Amino acid sequence: MYPPHVEGSFEGRRRELVARLKSQGLLTEETEKAFLAVRREEFVPESLLDYAYYDGALELAEGSTISQPSMIAIMLKELRVQRGMRVLEVGSGSGYLLALLSDLGCEAVGIEINPRLAAESQRTLDREGCEARVIQGDASTAVVGGGFDRVVFSAAIAEVPSWAVRFLKPGGFVLAPIGGRNEQELVRATAEKTERTGRYCRFVPFILEQA
Repeated sequence: MYPPHVEGSFEGRRRELVARLKSQGLLTEETEKAFLAVRREEFVPESLLDYAYYDGALELAEGSTISQPSMIAIMLKELRVQRGMRVLEVGSGSGYLLALLSDLGCEAVGIEINPRLAAESQRTLDREGCEARVIQGDASTAVVGGGFDRVVFSAAIAEVPSWAVRFLKPGGFVLAPIGGRNEQELVRATAEKTERTGRYCRFVPFILEQA
């Protein structure tokens, strides 16, 4: 499933990954700094540390992965975040995207349905000095308040649910991978319209407690 063992320090591999993402035009000056600052190796399972900077998704638990770095870079580009924005991640998994958002100066909040992942990711974020907060529960019923500039889904859904739009403040939008199990497209959505990005991807399915 994964490539052969990769030699080199985590810092060296992190810089190599960032250089590749930059050469692909996926990073701004701000996101480049964030990818260099956040230690991805702290957010992957110990058994997969050798692949922390492999540009592919890594399994965290049944039905949950940490997304590949290039896709996370694309998501950050499409999110168009600015310092001071409030961002809600639905399906926050390991907390890696939350850490990047925090480094970019956002107030980042995650919702994670898996109790173990929610607890572990909060511990990791705290240990890494990130102010991001993780709420464990079903995103459709979780109490997180409103007034978010961005809501981002890190799992595939068939359509943007109305409850996600209600989290937004005026002028905000939802970014989500919309489609079937095998392929989705990132879309931006508000209460009034849905905008296709032309960015195709493959995420694990979104999970609700009642599913």
